[in-house]
Amino acid sequence: MARHIDTLLDVIEAWHRLDVDAVMEHIHDDFIWNNSGGMLPVFEGKDAMRAALTKMAGKTQSNDWRLFDYAENGDTLWMEGVDEFTGTDGSHLAVPYAGVLEFKDGRIHRWREYFNAYVQTNQREKKEISPEVRAMLDRPVVTRAS
Repeated sequence: MARHIDTLLDVIEAWHRLDVDAVMEHIHDDFIWNNSGGMLPVFEGKDAMRAALTKMAGKTQSNDWRLFDYAENGDTLWMEGVDEFTGTDGSHLAVPYAGVLEFKDGRIHRWREYFNAYVQTNQREKKEISPEVRAMLDRPVVTRAS
């Protein structure tokens, strides 16, 4: 039986390549994404997810999405990590987050993210990552089990 963490790691690897099609292979048709910790409207459906990722990929030069910890219970996976990326405009952001994924038929069905929007806004305005955020970034990452 496949573990849901393996699906998430496939999504992370695909996003490192900014490969929207590869990410979408793991998204359920009835997908719902509560993105940005409640700052933005909910994305409903696979088409909305594809449009959002395509837009993000167009603004992203590179990314280093990292997962620090996770827990699975049935079809629910909790995660903690950081979204760190460089924009096509040269901006560099690192946003610690936590999230919950719910799976259905082996694909991601519901995705909820939680993070402090102030951290992202502050980095955009000051053009730097604070020492408080940097202290959260240098942790071992989750890798595939042997």
